[in-house]
Amino acid sequence: MSRKWVEEESRHWVERGIITEEQRRQIAELYPYKRSISERLPIFGALLIGAGILTFVASNWSAIPQLFRLLLIIITMSGFYGFGYRNEKRGAKVLGISLLALGVITFGAGIFLTGQMFHLVAYDARAFIIWSLPAIILVWLYRGRLLYFLVLAILNAGQLYSAISFQQFSWLLLVLLLAGAGGYALQNRQRIIFTTLTPSILLHGLLYLIVENQAVGWLVLIASILYTMLDWLSDRPARIAGQLGALISAFFLNVFFIFFLGEMGNEKVPLAIVFFILFAGAFVLSYLGKRRHGEALTLVEWTVFLPFFYWGAGGDVMYLLILFVFSGYLLWIGYREDWSNKVNAGTLLFLFSTFIGYIQVAWDFLPKSLFFLVGGLLLFALNAFLQRQRRKLLHDEDKGGGQV
Repeated sequence: MSRKWVEEESRHWVERGIITEEQRRQIAELYPYKRSISERLPIFGALLIGAGILTFVASNWSAIPQLFRLLLIIITMSGFYGFGYRNEKRGAKVLGISLLALGVITFGAGIFLTGQMFHLVAYDARAFIIWSLPAIILVWLYRGRLLYFLVLAILNAGQLYSAISFQQFSWLLLVLLLAGAGGYALQNRQRIIFTTLTPSILLHGLLYLIVENQAVGWLVLIASILYTMLDWLSDRPARIAGQLGALISAFFLNVFFIFFLGEMGNEKVPLAIVFFILFAGAFVLSYLGKRRHGEALTLVEWTVFLPFFYWGAGGDVMYLLILFVFSGYLLWIGYREDWSNKVNAGTLLFLFSTFIGYIQVAWDFLPKSLFFLVGGLLLFALNAFLQRQRRKLLHDEDKGGGQV
C-alpha cells in the first residue's frame, strides 16, 4: 500500500466523517514515501564522476610525479569525505552517503596505487582489511545501505583474493564480516540487509573449505546452523529475510550436487557421525525456536538442507526432487502470507528447477536445437500456469474481501 494511495483515499474518509483530519494525517505518516528513481540519481551521478576521475588518473598515472600522485589521492579522498559529510549534515542523505562511499572507494584505490608506486608487495589480504575499516566505521556512523553493500563487497572480494592468489583464508576478514556487517544487520534488521548477509557468510565458509581442502558438504551444515541461529531472532521480517538468503544459497548448492555428485566419488564427504550429531542438534534448536514463534510449519524448509550426498548413486535425483519441493513450498507460503518477495522467488526457483530437471532428463536424448526449443516452450507454459494461479488467488481474495 503506497503513501499516495492512503493520502488520496483518506481524504474521502474525512469527507464522510469516518475519521478526522488529524487522524488522516497520523495514518498517512505510517506509510513513508517510497523513493523514486529521480531521488537515486545522485548515487549514479556520484559513481560516474568518481569512475571518470579514477579512470583519468589511472590512464595518466605514469606521467604524474610521485609527490603529486600522493597529493592527488589525498585531496580526492578528502574532498569526497568532506562534501559527503557536509551534504549528509544538511539533510541531503542520499548524496552525502554516495560521496562518502566514493571516499571509501578512493581510499581503496589509493592503497593499491600507493603500493604499486613504492613497489610494496603483500602476501595476504591486509590491503582489503585496511580498506574495510573506514567503510565499517562509516556504515555504523551514517547507517546507509550503499555503505553496507560496499562493506560486503570489500570483505567478500578480499576473501576471494586471498583464497585465489595466496591459497589462504583470512580469519580477520571473517571476524570483520561477522562483527562489522553482522552487528550492523542486528542493529538495523532490514530485510535486504539480512538477505545479503547470510550468502556472504556462506561464501566465506565455502572459501575456507576450498582452501583447507575440506568436503563441500560441510557447507550444508554451516547453512543449517546459520538458519537455526536466525530462528531465535525476535524480529520476524528480518528473521525470514536472513533465512531466505540461507535457503536460496542451499538451493543452489543442491544444484551443484545435481551436476557434480557423480564426479565426487573420490572426494571425501564430511565425517558422518560428526555431521549428523551437529545437524540433529541444529534441527532440534530450530524446532524449539520455531515453536517459540508459533511457526513449526516452516520446518518444511529443512528439506533443502538434507545431506543426500551420502547416498552416492541416486543422490542427484533426490536433490532434484528437493528443488521442486522447496520452490513449490515458497510459492505456497508466499501466496498464503501475501508476501510478494516469496512468491517471486518461488516462481523463479520453480521455473529454474524445471529447467534443471529438463537438462538432466533430455540433454542426452534430444537434438540440441529441439532441446532448447522444447525447453523454452515448457518454461513459457509453466510461467503462464503460475501467473494464472496467481491471478485466480488474487481474484478470490478480492471477492472474499468484498463480501465481508
